[in-house]
Amino acid sequence: MKFELIKKMEGLEMYDDIPCLPLDAKDEIGERYIGEESDSWLLLDEFVNKIDNICPNTLDYGDVDYFDRNRCIIIKKWLEGNKDSNNPRLKELFEVLYKFVSQAIELNTGVVIGL
Repeated sequence: MKFELIKKMEGLEMYDDIPCLPLDAKDEIGERYIGEESDSWLLLDEFVNKIDNICPNTLDYGDVDYFDRNRCIIIKKWLEGNKDSNNPRLKELFEVLYKFVSQAIELNTGVVIGL
């Protein structure tokens, strides 16, 4: 499971419409958060399936999707109403994702989420 904040799109390789952040990306290009494999299932159940109606996506276990600025706005609003989970791990993941989507909105970029 990963979240990648894309800070600059220029010069990044693309896989279809998904920007590929290099493994050795400098901080000014992007930021990466790597979680545990079990986080993928948690996010699928508690995030992806719940936002699909308001923010269509192609995520499933093992998939990657890019959320542009407009979809980050939708995710941010959803997280504002749902980030206070009783599950400490989910709360931590939501906090990281909230930080990333907030920055992506400011930078007019996006966030890659990989399960």
